[in-house]
Amino acid sequence: FEDKDPYINKLGDGFRSTTPGKGYCAIPKRGLDIMACETMRIMKLTNKDGIHPLSFTVPRKSDAFQDDIFPPAPAPTPAHTFAEWKAGSSKLPITMKLDPTSMASGAGGSSGAPKKAAFKTVPMLSKEVASLKKHIDYLEGKLKASKIDFKALE
Repeated sequence: FEDKDPYINKLGDGFRSTTPGKGYCAIPKRGLDIMACETMRIMKLTNKDGIHPLSFTVPRKSDAFQDDIFPPAPAPTPAHTFAEWKAGSSKLPITMKLDPTSMASGAGGSSGAPKKAAFKTVPMLSKEVASLKKHIDYLEGKLKASKIDFKALE
């Protein structure tokens, strides 16, 4: 909905297919292409052709994160343990922000889940290897100065 003409934009004709579906499964919100404004992805299982992704997007002019269509979603971290659940616990699910900037900074979830390791580029790794080789040379020099035969340990 917009406050200028056209006031309402058509989202699309929906999904049409002549291939019958054997089963359907929705992908969790955290698995969607948020920056393309994908609000739903359904995996369609057919008899002959396998699995087909069906993507539903909301057209937006901006390429910024759209917090109005992506509220906090359930995080992959469980809210309580099996023992708590079996005892009758009914906690609300732990949620996470879907904003890519908050997810990259580690502030997306409100849980103590371990952070994923950051990817490193080739120049970053080359610099790290050079630094480690320099440190090895330093340690080998210390061993030689102490007259410790470290070559026999190899």
